[in-house]
Order: sequence, then C-alpha cells, then structure tokens
Amino acid sequence: MTSLFERMMQDPRALVDGDYNEMMHWSREEIDAYQDKWAQVRFAQLRSKIPILEKLADGQGIQTVETKDDLAPLLFAHTTLKAYPLSWIEKGEFAKLTKWLNGLSAVDISNVDMTGVETIDDWIDRLDRDTDVRVFHSSGTSGKLSFVPRTVADHTLGTINAALFVRDWRGPNSGPDTRQNHIPVIIPTYRFGASASQRGGERNVALLGGGEALYLYPERRLSADVVSLAGRIRAADAKGEQGTIAISPALAGKRDEMLANERNREADMNRFFAEAHERFAGRDVMIGSTWPPLYEWAMAGLARGDVAIFGKGSVLTTGGGMKGNHWPEGWLDRIKQFLGFDNIFHYYSMSEVISRCLECEMGHYHFPPTLIAYLLDPKSGELLGRDERRTGRMAFFDTLITSHWSGLVTGDEVTLSAKEETCGCGRTGDFLEYEIRRYSEKEGGDDKVVCAGAPQAHDDALLLLERLGR
Repeated sequence: MTSLFERMMQDPRALVDGDYNEMMHWSREEIDAYQDKWAQVRFAQLRSKIPILEKLADGQGIQTVETKDDLAPLLFAHTTLKAYPLSWIEKGEFAKLTKWLNGLSAVDISNVDMTGVETIDDWIDRLDRDTDVRVFHSSGTSGKLSFVPRTVADHTLGTINAALFVRDWRGPNSGPDTRQNHIPVIIPTYRFGASASQRGGERNVALLGGGEALYLYPERRLSADVVSLAGRIRAADAKGEQGTIAISPALAGKRDEMLANERNREADMNRFFAEAHERFAGRDVMIGSTWPPLYEWAMAGLARGDVAIFGKGSVLTTGGGMKGNHWPEGWLDRIKQFLGFDNIFHYYSMSEVISRCLECEMGHYHFPPTLIAYLLDPKSGELLGRDERRTGRMAFFDTLITSHWSGLVTGDEVTLSAKEETCGCGRTGDFLEYEIRRYSEKEGGDDKVVCAGAPQAHDDALLLLERLGR
C-alpha cells in the first residue's frame, strides 16, 4: 500500500482517507516536496480563473512558480477581502458587490440575479440558493466585513479535516472517529449565519453529529448586517464620528432584535445550561466554542455545583484566543473540572483557510504540511529566511483550497521556528510560539500591510477588483 505522502503528492484530498498523525511526522524533505509541488499546481490551476490573481501575476511578470517561496509576491493582504466601497452595501448595490466578489472567486458568480436583495443577509442567502459558493464573513472589527467565497466541497473538506485531527492528533485512532460514530454537537452561539463559527457549526452537526445538536440560540441568526453595523459604529466612535451612520428601517429592526437577544442573554444561558445537562449529562459530546462563552458557562455551572458533566470521550475544539479577557490563574483547570474531560484541541487559524495549526503539549502551534507558512518583514513586506527562528508578520497558503486564492498576509505578529528546528513533541514541520498579537494593537490601531510583491502590482490588482464591481 502506498504511503499517505505518495497519495497526497498525487492529490492533497487523499488526506480524507489518511492518518493525520502520519502527515504530522513527514520528513522535512517530504514536506518541502509536497509544498513546492502544490504551490506550483494551485497557481497553474487558479491563475486564469481568479481575475485579481491573474492581474497581480501579470503585473510582476510571473507566469509560473517552481517552489513555495515563489508564491510570496502573490500573497494578498488580508484587507483585499474587504476592498470594496462600503457605499455598495449602504445603497443596496449587491449586483456590484457580487461582481466584485467574482474577482476573488474561482467559480463564476457574476451573473446571479440580485433582484429583491436589500441586505447582506439577503445577498448571502441568494448566493447560497443559486450557486455552489458559500460566503464566509469576518467579525468586521475594523468597520468592514471581509468576504471569503468558498465552495461546498472546500467547506466540507474543512469539516473532515477537523474530524481527522480529532481522531489522530495524539496518535492513530487516539480520539473518537466522529465521521463513523457520530456524537452530539453543542454550540453556545447562534444556529444560523455566515461567519466561520456558524458555517462550521452547521457542517459539524450534519457530518459529525448525525444531526443531533444543541445551540444557545436554536432559532436565531447572527445577522451579517448587524455585525457590519457594529463594526462601522466602532470605527466611527474611534474617529469621533458618533451618530453619523444612517440606519435603514430594515437594519434597525435587525439591530433591535439582536439587542433584545443580549438583554435576554442570562435567561437564554440558563435555559441552555439546563437543556445541556438534561439531554447530554454523562454522554460523549463535541463542543465547538471560543473560550469566553465556555468560561461563562463553566463558571455558572460550577457555582451551581455541577462538575464532570459530560463523558470522558468528549471533545472540545476551540480557537480565537481569549478576546482580551483576563481570568484568574487556573481558569482552564476550572473549565475542565466542569466539563469532565480534557480532550481539548486548541488551534490557531483564520476564516480564509481550512487547515488549522493545533497546539501541542509543548505549547506550540504546528503547521500541517497542507498549510504553507510564510514570515514577512513587517516594514518592507519581504520574505524572511527560514534558516533561523524569527519574529515577523504571518502569512500562509492553504494547498487544500481550490475555491479562491488562499495566499494571504495576516495582521498577526508571530515567532516562527527555524527550518531545521524540531519541536519537543516530535511532530515535524513549521511551528509558532504560543504568544501571538495583532499589529493593530502593537501600532495603536494603525496596521499598514505591506506584501512581498511589487507595491504597484498590488495596487493595480486592487484597482481591477474595484472596477469589476462597476
């Protein structure tokens, strides 16, 4: 039987039938061979399909790539995914927004009928209904939402990828195989919506939970319009422009509904706690949550004397950090005490990718071979060498994705391992130190992203993207 490496050299999606643990122990030579090949292949496949990628490559005279480092000039700034005029949303010009998004998508969505679409939620629903693209949106903290066009196939592959690392991260079949033996899914947030959390929860329930789930808000939607409005208000407040944002009646209604949800949050949380205990006490479950709602849930449960609620075979997947919270020492032990299990998968990732960097027992975040790590100089944007451990701006390329160009420069300052460095956990490949922070926080809110390519080529590509929406 051929090895997983040999099968994935032919097709990265062979991972779905492989051993995730085996992949995390490939040799450096195998990792480089895989990443060089699939950087080359993905560029060849997507160059002519994604208008902004083609424009960026043409602007720098890049016709082919040979190695993964050849992709560095073609990494998009994360701001590219929100490089549309906000007026299109404010004026309801969603046909223009669709043509703009088409410039980032490998699937043609330019001719979808937008008649009757008045809100972002309407727009997302129309694309869901009439195309194979599922739009993911960001949290919009800067005042604008980022939009990622992902196909159903890529979305599904991301869910399967999660099931594989749950099963194999600590050794082959060391965890539950949720694809074969479904367990209920608990999600302490909204059921519906298009953020990574809502999209991911929906797939987890369908593919890994056998349809059995519990949500904090089982009938409600995290409205993209309200998330967008909240970001715009925060941005306006930061500039001293409070009260300058016009709100339509439809948006005002959505805002008021979300505010009502927050006013009723304590009662909803109590209902959620009670139902979780009644339906799933003693059973193995899968919980998908960021730390803040989980901590809130655990502290409330422990205050009532609830301990070891769920089965020992349960799983928690979590990412996104602590969102600025500072909890007492021992907070994680308290969460484990409440949950009754310690099978926790803490990861570093982004909405733009489907591969995840899991935290190992040494406190490092490990890049799987499917996710190429780049470290850029934060001022010049130049690619930093891989010969020694360095601190810089994180960038990446996900070899599993075919929906859109996954080469992105983030807003994160990280410390990346040296090429020949091996983590004490025994896993091979690149890894990050635990401490990660945003350049926007470090620079007091001003984070000018500089990419590795020629600045004029990037500017010309962004100009094309804007023109596509006209």
